[in-house]
Amino acid sequence: MLQYQCDGCGKNLPRHALRYTVTVDVRAAYEKQEIGLADLVRNHKEEILALIESMESKSPKEVEESVYKNIQLDLCPSCQKAYISNPLGFHPEQAPISETLDIDTFLRSLGYGEEGHSSDTE
Repeated sequence: MLQYQCDGCGKNLPRHALRYTVTVDVRAAYEKQEIGLADLVRNHKEEILALIESMESKSPKEVEESVYKNIQLDLCPSCQKAYISNPLGFHPEQAPISETLDIDTFLRSLGYGEEGHSSDTE
């Protein structure tokens, strides 16, 4: 059986339980630069060597993450509320405790999926 785990509090989330996904792309921000004739004819060798030297003390992962990092989270309803209220300071222990909403139960309460009302025709 497919099951998810909340990345906030660690609670197991059954396949059909309500859960939220959060995708965060963290990218280095650069302003567009205009390149003039002086930039084209200048010798950049020293700048390139200094850049390489500064990167030698860092791991490849550290260098990569200084430019781009993608983070994906699965959150239970309680952790989603805590995340929405404070995304930069999200702490799962601050999440209000609430009951998990089962999507199947919710849809059945609206009349979907009942005996004799199946939308499957094949």
